[in-house]
Amino acid sequence: MKVENYFLRYAFPCAFIINEMNEVDKETVEMLEKAAIEQKVLDRELLEKIFFRAFEKIQVLADEMGKDKWDYDVMKTYFRERHNQDIDNGVGYYKTAPKAIKELSKVFEAEIVDKRDGFFIVQYNGKTRTVSDLFVSNAKKGDKVTIHYGFAVEAL
Repeated sequence: MKVENYFLRYAFPCAFIINEMNEVDKETVEMLEKAAIEQKVLDRELLEKIFFRAFEKIQVLADEMGKDKWDYDVMKTYFRERHNQDIDNGVGYYKTAPKAIKELSKVFEAEIVDKRDGFFIVQYNGKTRTVSDLFVSNAKKGDKVTIHYGFAVEAL
């Protein structure tokens, strides 16, 4: 998977939030969703413009790692490690975000305990949650996945 697709799988659910903030329109959200599903590679400049808040934080991490912000390891480290730290520390938008949004926005490693009708029932940290299987529909009961917002994002 190309790094742009990896980024978009994690980032596109945030488009719903920035749409609510009137920063992108519904058509843009739909375009991002379609690109994420179909693994269409979008222009990096477009992604950086839409998700500028994320890229501000990704750039800081890239600088710390001595790598380009579009480096696959930078993206993986950001979403799998740094993202939750930023939320917990109230960085940027998360300083004033409601608690429920903060929890949904975190990335967790979860185990699939059931699969039905395009959704997984997953467990993580003593919690049970339903997430879309849109990106990892081949995963099965017992598999580990990362979850972000209402989606299983990648199989582990």
